Amino acid sequence: MNWITIAILGYMLLAVESVISKYLLVGRIKGWRLYAFYVGILSLFTIVLSPFGLEHDGLMPIVITYLSGIIFYISLCFLFNALLHSSADRVYILQGASTTLLTLVLSALFLNEGINQLRAIAILFLVLGGLFIAYRFHHKTFFKGWHKILIAAILGSVSLIMLKYSYGGQNFVAGYVFNRIGIFSGAVLSLALPSFRKDIVGSWRKKSVGHNTLNVVGTIIAKTIAGSGMVLTNYAIYLGSVAIVSSLVSVQYLFTFLFVFILSFHSRKIFHQHFSWKNILLKITGILLVILGTVFVFL
Repeated sequence: MNWITIAILGYMLLAVESVISKYLLVGRIKGWRLYAFYVGILSLFTIVLSPFGLEHDGLMPIVITYLSGIIFYISLCFLFNALLHSSADRVYILQGASTTLLTLVLSALFLNEGINQLRAIAILFLVLGGLFIAYRFHHKTFFKGWHKILIAAILGSVSLIMLKYSYGGQNFVAGYVFNRIGIFSGAVLSLALPSFRKDIVGSWRKKSVGHNTLNVVGTIIAKTIAGSGMVLTNYAIYLGSVAIVSSLVSVQYLFTFLFVFILSFHSRKIFHQHFSWKNILLKITGILLVILGTVFVFL
C-alpha cells in the first residue's frame, strides 16, 4: 500500500468523524469550546504508541513537533467555532481547499518540495472542486464564519509544515506522539482563558452526570475514528509529500458532502442543506472536479 492510498483511507475516516462532530456540536454539546477541550484532552491517549519507539535526534525536533500540536489545537478551535453555525460539508471543504493552497506554498518555500505539472493540475482540480462545493452561489458569498475557517487553515498549514520538518530528526511514532501531547497541552492552557473556563466548568455544573458522560463517550468514539484517520494521514506525510497529502483532503470533503446530503433527509435541523437544482448541479460539478484531481494525483 503506497502513501497516497494510505492518505485516502485516512481522509475517509476523517469524513465520518466530521459528520459525528457536527452532530455532537449541534445536537448534544452545543458549545465549541467544550468540544475542543474534550478533543484536546483525549489526544493524550496517543502515548500508548510510545512503546513502539520514540527515536529522535536531540531536543529540537521534539520542541518543533510539540509547538505544532499547540498550533493545531488553536486551529481546531476556529474550525469547531465555524462548524457550530454552518453546514459540515461547507466548513470542511473551504478549510481543506485553503489548507491545500497554503501548504503547497509553504512546502515550496520551506521544504523545497517540487510540484510537477501533473501534480499542479491535480491540486488545481481539487481546489476548484472544493470551491464549487463551498461557495453559496444562491447568496453570492461563502457561508457565515468563512473567515474563521481561513484562520484555521493558516494555522493548520503552519502546523503541518512544522510537523513534516520535524520528521527529519525523529521517527514517525515520536513525531505523532509529541504532536498529540502538544494538542493536549493546548487544551490545558485554554483553561487560563475565562471564556473557556466558564464554558467547560459551567457545563459540568449545569448538566447531569449522565448527559455529560454520553457526550464524553460520543467524543471518544469520534476521536477514535479521527485518531485512526490522523495516524494514516500523518504516516502518509512521513512517507511522502506534505503538499500532495494535504491536497488529498478533497477526498475527505467529497465523502463528507455525500454523508451530509444523505443525513439531511433524516435530521434537517442538524444537517441543513439548501436544495435547488442549481445548488445540486454546482456541487456535483465540484465532486467531479475532486474525482479528476484525485486521478491526476495517482498519475
